[in-house]
Amino acid sequence: FPNFTILIWGQGWYLTYHYWPTSYNSHIFEGTLYFVPAKSARERIAHELAAASFKEFGLQDANTLEATQSMLESRVVQRFPLNDQEVLCRHFHKEVADWIDDYQRESEMAGAGVK
Repeated sequence: FPNFTILIWGQGWYLTYHYWPTSYNSHIFEGTLYFVPAKSARERIAHELAAASFKEFGLQDANTLEATQSMLESRVVQRFPLNDQEVLCRHFHKEVADWIDDYQRESEMAGAGVK
């Protein structure tokens, strides 16, 4: 399932996002930071500060998700255009649609006895 993102923020560290669907309108978000082992106290403190700021940025970014979900569920907005900045969202939705199409096609063929 296309639920994994790698973000490279700086030399020597990156982070990953995992989105685990729990229902049609909810998910669990996991963020993990990866650092090259610290060689000094200054580098270790920098790692800790990056982790603390990541939490704040994650909460800030996720702040809009609940409002967006509510807006989509209201069905007041019929179209939700994505621009080039949301290329990952567009790719995600294309992959999900492809998976669903494949599943439906395979289910129909299995129901018709086609292998």
